[in-house]
Amino acid sequence: MKRFLYKSALVLSALVGTWGCEQFLDEKPLSQISGDNFFRTPADAVAGVNAVYSAMTGYYNSNGWYFGDVSTEIANRGELTGGLDAMQYSPADPVFRDFWTVMYRGINYANVALAAIPAIAMDETLKARYLGEVRFLRALFYFNLVQGFGDVPLITEPTLDDANNRLPRAESGAIYSLIEEDLRAAEGVLPATYANAELGRATQGGARALLAKVYLTRQNWPGARDKAQEVMQSNRYSLFPDFRNVFRIQNENGREHIFSVQFKSGNARGGGSAFTSQFASRNPNILLNGAIAGTAIAAQRSFYNAFPDHYRKHITMVDSFPSPHYPEITARGKAQAGPAPMKYWDPTFGQAQGGDANWIVLRYADVLLLFAEAENELNGPTAAAYEAVNLVRKRARDANANGTDEPAELAALPNLAGLTQAQFREAVWEERRMELAFEGHHRWDLLRTGRFVQVLQSSGKPAEPLHRLFPIPLLETQANPNLTQNPGYN
Repeated sequence: MKRFLYKSALVLSALVGTWGCEQFLDEKPLSQISGDNFFRTPADAVAGVNAVYSAMTGYYNSNGWYFGDVSTEIANRGELTGGLDAMQYSPADPVFRDFWTVMYRGINYANVALAAIPAIAMDETLKARYLGEVRFLRALFYFNLVQGFGDVPLITEPTLDDANNRLPRAESGAIYSLIEEDLRAAEGVLPATYANAELGRATQGGARALLAKVYLTRQNWPGARDKAQEVMQSNRYSLFPDFRNVFRIQNENGREHIFSVQFKSGNARGGGSAFTSQFASRNPNILLNGAIAGTAIAAQRSFYNAFPDHYRKHITMVDSFPSPHYPEITARGKAQAGPAPMKYWDPTFGQAQGGDANWIVLRYADVLLLFAEAENELNGPTAAAYEAVNLVRKRARDANANGTDEPAELAALPNLAGLTQAQFREAVWEERRMELAFEGHHRWDLLRTGRFVQVLQSSGKPAEPLHRLFPIPLLETQANPNLTQNPGYN
């Protein structure tokens, strides 16, 4: 159940945030905040931490799926045209500057908090936890940046003058070193769980899961395998028996959710998510005030047709309405641009401002597949690797969530068995493509496995080697003479 929200403001180098249970707390008047009178009390510390959390919402409310999925062969822009779907990567496109700006805003918030919180007189264990949360979030921001743009400026101090705005790009290896350092520090101080009022904050399991993903990206197979295994052996997480329950809003921050960006509808100041509208907006009855708008993402027809016809497919995508899996959605609305991704369906969307659906950054099925991939690279398809991936497949075919493999279900999606190392590797890649579709992972999986250009070209998208990196935003290169452009972009 959703328990909190976050919001922030930045005034000079001081941060203000709020964290409330079901509603926002009162903000301090801006006239009362300065670098001299902020970050003095434990309340100031938590406000600074919450400001770092708030920086996630802009990116994950739209760009997470746009960059992670629309830029690949599994999705398109629905009733919209151009952009990443058409391989139109322009330094002048404001979407790239939004990505860049939001990530560095969060990094600056994190750097301010990391510089100021240590001096606050407060419980040392709680202080260490706050610093661990901030380091987890800074690592996440930098991980997004380095995957998207490659070499980027490495900023670890608060931006108090123009110096940080004129830094050159650091090599990606240095960025990854900071990411790994931050996550190792975070896992040592973050709690395994929180009380209900603080559900959704970064945990030890979240730090380990993200570190496993970072290690896998860098082909550190032992590190990836071991960190994923630590999450698996913690007994804190498990798969929902019913695949649909992963995405039901009443189950958010549940047994499978390791880290999610929190959204809450109905708040006049914002805080609601837009996923239901963006993903399924071709049906006007689910839109705010009944308005009709063009959907921003749809499944590619070729991906839909290639997806095995089992339970997971019907929850992930719907080709036409009415659907027995979503009977409350009518068939009214615009002609479809492609099968509708449905993971973020919120039945209450339109009754208030925004939606309740969280964005899931890390979940247990992802960790199982990370483990299976890393274990296979180290030792081939061992029994442990098979068990991890087959747990995901068993849930995917279990339409009645009874835990029993019925003949028709098993025939539709059999367990993996008897594969060579190369065959198992490709099977896990395909499993990730299906299990994590439209959750913002696919582009990064294709890039880290060296398949991005080949897969997109095979699907008919005119990908070229330059598309493996996004262009550095034009306004950034114009403002910073030390910032070079990625190869192939003018």
